[in-house]
Amino acid sequence: MRLPKDRFNFSRVSQNYGRRKSGLKLVVSAIVVILSITIGAFSVNKIMRVSGNDLSMREELKVLWEQMNYEEINLRCAEVLESSPLNMDALVYNGLSYFYRGVAKFTLEDKIPLFDQAIEYLRLADLTAEYPLKGSVHYILAKTYYHKGRYYTDLAINYMLSSLDLGYQGIDSYEYLGLSYSELGEYEKSVEYFEKALDQNPSDTLYLVLGQTYFSMEEFSRAEETLLRCLNATGDIATQQKARFLLGRIYLNRKEYLKAENQYREILAINKNSADSYFYLGSIYDELNDTIKARAEWRKALEIDPTHHGARQKLYN
Repeated sequence: MRLPKDRFNFSRVSQNYGRRKSGLKLVVSAIVVILSITIGAFSVNKIMRVSGNDLSMREELKVLWEQMNYEEINLRCAEVLESSPLNMDALVYNGLSYFYRGVAKFTLEDKIPLFDQAIEYLRLADLTAEYPLKGSVHYILAKTYYHKGRYYTDLAINYMLSSLDLGYQGIDSYEYLGLSYSELGEYEKSVEYFEKALDQNPSDTLYLVLGQTYFSMEEFSRAEETLLRCLNATGDIATQQKARFLLGRIYLNRKEYLKAENQYREILAINKNSADSYFYLGSIYDELNDTIKARAEWRKALEIDPTHHGARQKLYN
């Protein structure tokens, strides 16, 4: 087996080694300089590009928000959060949009998954000790927890009080506190916040819920006064019916039968298919020992609603 020529000719290698080493150093130095310039330029461009994208993304979300395009906001935020999981703008806009999408749904079954998403992203945003929108984020968290149901009412109260402490007050902040305390049976607190809400923004709905709260507290005179103010303030048929039903019950409890009858007749004037109105009219006549008229009213209730438990019980038991 023959070896390649000059394979072991060490004298030749030693003669050229110094020159080759020097040339190699120059080549390596040049490469390092080129790479440094390239990497530096890439890094600057990357930083500028990210900053530009952040600004562009913020403006894009703002436009979508003004358009109330909440579903598109969620899609856009998902893209941003995939690469930047703690991007504050994306977390806040994402959470707020999920809340408003949930509010727009008709059934609790459809609402709850969207509310859960809202809570997830808003609480992630809230991990930051301080940020400009903290008060408004707590306000939306409070409303989200309230809409999730009574088992979350304490959280709704805590977040709403926190939002007020942070200097943020929504047009319905006091109303939600009143509703939440009422849900927990803390009626004194409930009345306190409903009255604050009425001072800020009086409405027929607020008069109605305040009247209902007084009724639950068995403060019937204050309930009557508030419900009458509700009727004077509203043109809404559903609100009128609710207020008149409560007034009817107050007058029945006082045995003011003529006043009670007037309330149920007023309801029938706007809703002739109110089975409950006929049932309570029957109860009035029964109290007045007019059995024939009482049974006639209960039969009318059953004609409208054959499953009406109260009317069936009165007629057949």
